[in-house]
Amino acid sequence: MKKSNLYSKLLKSPDDAPVFISEKLEVDFIPYAYSLGLFPWTSNPVTWWCPSPRMVLFPEEVHIQKSIKKALKTYEIKLDFNFSSIIKLCALRKKTWISQEFIQVYTKLFEQNLAHSVEIYENDTLIGGLYGLIIGKMFFGESMISLRKDTSKIALIKLCELLKPYDFLIDCQVPNEHLKFMGAKEMSKKDFLTILEKRISLESGFENFKNLL
Repeated sequence: MKKSNLYSKLLKSPDDAPVFISEKLEVDFIPYAYSLGLFPWTSNPVTWWCPSPRMVLFPEEVHIQKSIKKALKTYEIKLDFNFSSIIKLCALRKKTWISQEFIQVYTKLFEQNLAHSVEIYENDTLIGGLYGLIIGKMFFGESMISLRKDTSKIALIKLCELLKPYDFLIDCQVPNEHLKFMGAKEMSKKDFLTILEKRISLESGFENFKNLL
């Protein structure tokens, strides 16, 4: 089935419930699912979502607090340096969908140069960051974590700074107040899927994410 037909079907899918359920994550299926506007949210079983409204962030619209500007220069930022550690940190939160299966599958996606991380360090110690997938000119944000004040915000701001010259859109998935404060906006499913279809067909504009710093 053509993607355009699948997009039409997704427009009729639930806005606040899973589109479908699968028994496990498949490495080869995940990039295809993201390119359709789907993402996995829970495990055992895996639920696949395409919510409306969708939260998105245009890199040029990210909100940078005055208090964070100094912190941006204080900590060391690395890209794709220790992907395994950042996803494991995210999995340590009390409320998390990141199972061992998620860690294994997304680590394989990292090895395929599809998953990427922004990592924040203090004295060589990992203290926060985020990870997600890059397909075309889309960054599909998956999770972020702070072990020091505002370090996940710093990671998101840095991600926006790096992707802004390449005309990216960041998919933040589900609306929340933290992301709204950072400059993210709600978008209807129809508008999101329209933009998504165009952007995933484009080249990212860079050869290697980790070399953007």
